[in-house]
Amino acid sequence: MRWYVLALIVAVALAGCSRKGTAPPTPSQSGTPQRTFRFAVIPKQLDNPVFNYAKMGALGAAAKLGNVEVYWNAPETNDEAKQAQIFETYVRQKVDGIAVSCVNAEIMRRVIDKAVEQGIPVVTWDSDSPKSKRQAFFGMDDYEAGKTIGEELAKLIGGKGKVAILSGVQGAQNLTTRIQGVQESLKAYPDIRIVTTVYCNDDATRAESLINSVMQQHPDLAGWAMVGGWPLFTKTGLSGIKPGVTKVVAVDPLEGNPWTWIEKGYVQVCIGQKVFDWGAKSVEMLYNLAQGKGIPQADEKGFVNSGLDIVVADRTKFQDPSRYISLEDYKKMFEQRKQEAQGVEAKQ
Repeated sequence: MRWYVLALIVAVALAGCSRKGTAPPTPSQSGTPQRTFRFAVIPKQLDNPVFNYAKMGALGAAAKLGNVEVYWNAPETNDEAKQAQIFETYVRQKVDGIAVSCVNAEIMRRVIDKAVEQGIPVVTWDSDSPKSKRQAFFGMDDYEAGKTIGEELAKLIGGKGKVAILSGVQGAQNLTTRIQGVQESLKAYPDIRIVTTVYCNDDATRAESLINSVMQQHPDLAGWAMVGGWPLFTKTGLSGIKPGVTKVVAVDPLEGNPWTWIEKGYVQVCIGQKVFDWGAKSVEMLYNLAQGKGIPQADEKGFVNSGLDIVVADRTKFQDPSRYISLEDYKKMFEQRKQEAQGVEAKQ
């Protein structure tokens, strides 16, 4: 009887020590508790709708793996120094891995290298720091995406006219590379002239203001090459553009306002990034690295190409329909992916 009472006391004590709503560790085959990995995932900023889907993806991947905790934190707005400080905080906490979308590639290079030298795996997503010691980068080929933006815009405006480029943070690796792709593709069209490149600092309100200002200066503007989706996220972001008259090729056909802008004819082509996988694949890559495994999908430079979608209102109206995905089909795919990315709560 004594052994029974003792066993009961131990069981109750263990139950009392468990966190509310948290299942006990799953024993491994050897009978020892499964290790919990702590991964920090750092977007460029918290105040940007596009990163919300990366967060869903990260938490969904953590829930599927079962022994992963995700720490999600970033500056409220784009602040390269603050992002580096947050990164360094997680290094001091000795997390098991860090995934970051870099505001500034060079500033992050120093802190990334420091983390790797201390044995903490680091991957980048969305925006890379290619000269750093990070083990992998997950995202679309930004140069090719930029070329696609330029090529699609050139077709829409008949190969001639004035165009403008809208970008976010000046110095962000992904956006800089996309701009280079746009510029390169438009070199093939001598009758197209880039009149200006403007930077909104990833601020939707500022993006709208810049668009209105450029349209006042160039009322005959033929088109916009937007290497991000900032003005699409608000209800009035593109109101200064005459739909169908000034053509728009943008990025990030997210649910809500961006879908409405496409449906109303303000945006003719929109490049879809794998926003859920930014988080999900980052967690999966860190999980492998933390266990001493490699990343088989990565090339010799550590690049894991996510691919992209070219979203239009109705693909049957384009010369090569197989190149595009209609918005209604994209909506279904997006909603399915959103449902799959249901995870646990993030930590700070």
